Amino acid sequence: MKRSAFVTGAMLLCTALVVLAGAGSVGASTSRALVKTAYNKKIGQKILVDSTGRTLYIFTTDLNGKDTVCTPSGPYGAICPRVWPALTSAGSPQAGTGAKASLLGVYKRSDGKHQVTYNRHPLYYFHGGSGFPAGDEKPGDTHGQGYGKEWYVLSSKGNPIRK
Repeated sequence: MKRSAFVTGAMLLCTALVVLAGAGSVGASTSRALVKTAYNKKIGQKILVDSTGRTLYIFTTDLNGKDTVCTPSGPYGAICPRVWPALTSAGSPQAGTGAKASLLGVYKRSDGKHQVTYNRHPLYYFHGGSGFPAGDEKPGDTHGQGYGKEWYVLSSKGNPIRK
């Protein structure tokens, strides 16, 4: 019985470690990011998403091509990049269906990450938690839309959709 409890405990620990390791991986990239559009029923139009269909957001404080303040050393502290992880790319990002290659870019953030931009807007995911609403868990989720009147999804033209 002791061995069975030990094996069960070890399996639970391994499962938890795998889940925790995967939780931070959205946004981290060892390859070129792909940005495309997908129709979102809740928003009622096509929005920017990543290669897996997960919603991408902008932080309006980052407007005009300025370096993002959503870094561990930014004014919002370490919580911002945990709740709103950056879409990063190991090289030039790729434009998928509906996205315009001429609007895609990447820049080196103050924390050293290479964040993908669209129409000069740094792109993010929404993980939520830590006093925030539940994060996006699957393609099509837009739980971060309009959060704090600062976080919005983007159209294929690179404009924030504020509905």
